[in-house]
Amino acid sequence: MMKLLNFEEVTLREILNRDIQAEVDVGDKVDAVIADIRAGGDAALLDYTHRFDGAELTDLLVSEAEMEAALASMDDYFLETLQQAAENIRFFHEKQRHNDFVLTKEDGVVMGQRYTPIEKVGICVPGNTAAYPSSVLMDTIPAKLAGVSQIVMMTPPDKNGNIAPKCWRRPSWQGWI
Repeated sequence: MMKLLNFEEVTLREILNRDIQAEVDVGDKVDAVIADIRAGGDAALLDYTHRFDGAELTDLLVSEAEMEAALASMDDYFLETLQQAAENIRFFHEKQRHNDFVLTKEDGVVMGQRYTPIEKVGICVPGNTAAYPSSVLMDTIPAKLAGVSQIVMMTPPDKNGNIAPKCWRRPSWQGWI
């Protein structure tokens, strides 16, 4: 629960001297999870999904039927809003594109700059208690504009193994992204 303070009744010292506790170092635990997944692959991911999310999954991919059902559950206004957001994001990030160039001086010296996109990226989209479709748009559109060829998206399931319908993009949204 958040503690509310009346600004006129507290001193600056009370505001600034919060009880700050050191965070637990989780580096070793994270390293162990990564090692388990590298060794165990999808089976390890399914195990961690059960452990952390309480979901019993048999597959890590969202099925076409799940995508269709999620799309059918969204109203037209929401989809129009997402499409407008996608257009705005694309408009902005297109201006950030860098171009390769080569310069040659009279004495034969050649110099230049080359931009090479990352081949693959992973995107983690928060989900379940709140859906963040904006994360999908703001992560995938700049990556696509930069020339990333493969984008993999992850989002946590609920205890029933379902993901929030607004957490992923359907293939028919391809024109937006």
